[in-house]
Amino acid sequence: MSGATMSREGYFAPREGRVLCIAHRGARSVAPENTILAAQRGLEEGADLWELDVQLTADGHLVVVHDDTLERTTDVASRPEYAGRAPWRVRDFTLDEVRGLDAGGWYQAADPFGVVASGGVTADDLALFPGLRIPTLDEALAFTADHGWRVNVEIKDMAANGPGYPGDEAVTRAVLECIRAHGLTERVLLSSFRHAYLRHAAAMEPALALAALVEDVRPDDPMALCRDLGVVAYHPGGDIVTEADVAALRAMGVAVNVWTVNEEADMRRFLDWGVDGLITDVPLLCWGVLRERGQGA
Repeated sequence: MSGATMSREGYFAPREGRVLCIAHRGARSVAPENTILAAQRGLEEGADLWELDVQLTADGHLVVVHDDTLERTTDVASRPEYAGRAPWRVRDFTLDEVRGLDAGGWYQAADPFGVVASGGVTADDLALFPGLRIPTLDEALAFTADHGWRVNVEIKDMAANGPGYPGDEAVTRAVLECIRAHGLTERVLLSSFRHAYLRHAAAMEPALALAALVEDVRPDDPMALCRDLGVVAYHPGGDIVTEADVAALRAMGVAVNVWTVNEEADMRRFLDWGVDGLITDVPLLCWGVLRERGQGA
């Protein structure tokens, strides 16, 4: 691929010249998102790497949670001891409190992808969901390292957490220390919508692969943005990327990994455009499409 000459390319290694299947928050179509079980399912379904989201607890621990609040993906709203703490923001809970929440029991009733109703999740798997815990970044990276896998670590935008909250540099440093501790510098792609994190990461760990996340509005000049940030990858929402963007970015050596691509027709369209990776909630479907087109293992 066009990014092959770049020094920060560890996450490309398993599929040199081929399109990456990236499990969004793990295989969250068949398991509670951002849990170790979702990561395991993503690995089993053939994903080349998984994507996870990082936030800080009130006592400064890195945990794997997507939303700013804990309501959607845990049982916090039904816990009497936390009734007076709505909206249950991650930043307001200690690690012990976060770890005490059930991060899997919600899935069967919510059935966010309709796989429970359709029989796409077995009864044995459903029995595993209640009692799942929110992992720390340390645990998530340990899983990745233990399986010789790769991961896209997204640092959520924590700038709105207010005075007294760790700043961009401190948050970035904490994430990098955890990555280094697991020897995963060459196996991590670090991304964020808050590009200040990427600038700090580039200064602190030049060997780390970085990706610029964008959503809602297409940047005026995606190429200039990526050049300015010094990233190896551009992660646009599928609704704001153009075929011309893909061609121009790849010509300058920047990979394009599009999110969140769950429909087969969209996968085929983006593959026709020449993207480098598909970030998807349904890695098994993605892997099948890639294999059919000669991209599968």
